[in-house]
Amino acid sequence: MIVGKEEIVIKHLYLVLMKNQLGNVKVCKNLIKKGFVQVNGQCIKDFRYLVQKDDDIIVNGQKISASPFVYYMMNKPAGYICASRDEHTPCLLDFIDEKDCYCVGRLDKDTTGFILITNDKSLSKKLLLPQNHVEKMYEVKTKYPIGLEYVESFQAGIIIDQNIQCLPAHLEIIDEYHCRVTLKEGKYHQIKKCFYPCLIKLFL
Repeated sequence: MIVGKEEIVIKHLYLVLMKNQLGNVKVCKNLIKKGFVQVNGQCIKDFRYLVQKDDDIIVNGQKISASPFVYYMMNKPAGYICASRDEHTPCLLDFIDEKDCYCVGRLDKDTTGFILITNDKSLSKKLLLPQNHVEKMYEVKTKYPIGLEYVESFQAGIIIDQNIQCLPAHLEIIDEYHCRVTLKEGKYHQIKKCFYPCLIKLFL
């Protein structure tokens, strides 16, 4: 398993105040508009000011963190679940020494691959909301040969759980037992259900 941590703070000032528990959107924007916030010694009244991680931020005379957001890139091992806690199964969040982090999306317990872990809700929404159509690529290994008919089925949108139609997806056949699938959504166990019953192992 590989874990990489990065602090990338190019955020609007009001979001940084919110993450520092100074109030909701309205409260934090008003703090800025009314001149209660200084950045690097200057009064900032633009709530859209883009905060850099080295900025010195003072609110009502109290210094706050300019880097409240964290981003972990993890190569998820098999046997772990994408949850903060579980009584019976080890969780990915066990590796992270952060109280407010969570997984952006999920991989099944037996699936390996990239997972983003963060405390940045605005980024999570951009990546996960179906209307944003953020693509996710999976590498699939099957027990039985993958026929060309799968390509057309994925393009048309495969029906799973008897009556749920998936969005059109792209299937690239690498060889008769390996392929890549690119999705723009993330239904529960979607990859496995699309290939059922021939799928036996999944990698992201």
